Amino acid sequence: MVRYWVSGFTLVFGVAALKTALVVGFILQKGSADVATIVGLFALFFALTSGVAYICFKQVTKYQANLRPKKAASSVSAPAAKESVIARYAPEWGLSQAEADVAIFVAKGFSNSEVAEMRGCAIATIKSQLSSIYQKSGMGSRYQLIAFVTDEICAIANETDAEHHQRTTSVPTRRILPLVGRSKHNDPAAVQA
Repeated sequence: MVRYWVSGFTLVFGVAALKTALVVGFILQKGSADVATIVGLFALFFALTSGVAYICFKQVTKYQANLRPKKAASSVSAPAAKESVIARYAPEWGLSQAEADVAIFVAKGFSNSEVAEMRGCAIATIKSQLSSIYQKSGMGSRYQLIAFVTDEICAIANETDAEHHQRTTSVPTRRILPLVGRSKHNDPAAVQA
C-alpha cells in the first residue's frame, strides 16, 4: 500500500513539475519568472493534479467495489461446470448415482473404455449405463449429451441473478430445445417410467 502512495505522489509531483516547466518556458516572459512565481505555479499545479488524482482514485475504487459483489454473487450460485449441469438434471432424468457419474465422464469427453477403467467395471456395464442415460434423458448419443451440457454451461456462465432464478423455476430445457431422439419423451412421466 505504501508503494502505491509513493508512486502516486511521485507521479503527481512529476506532472506538476512538467506543467510548471511548460508554463514558465512557453507562457511567461523570460524576465518575469522569479522563484516566487515558479513555486506558486508548482503549488497550484500540484494541488490541482492531486485533486484530479484523488477523484480518479475514488472513482476507480468505487467501480471495483461495485464489481466485487457481482463476482461473489455469481460464484455463490452453481458454478459453470459439467458436474453441476449433470447434478442439476440427474434427479429430473431419474439417473442413479452411477449413471450420473458415467454421464459426467462422458460429458468430459472420456471414451467408454476410459470410463470403465476409472470406475473399475466392464465396458459392457458402461454401455448399459449409457443406454439407460440416453433413454432417461431423451438424448440419442454421447454427442448430444456433450452438446447439451456445453450449451447449459454457456447459459449458466452468461446469465444474471434474475435469469438464474427464472431459469431454475421455468420449463426444463429439454422441452424448449427438442433434439433428435428427445421427441419420444415429451412427457416427464414417460421419462421416469
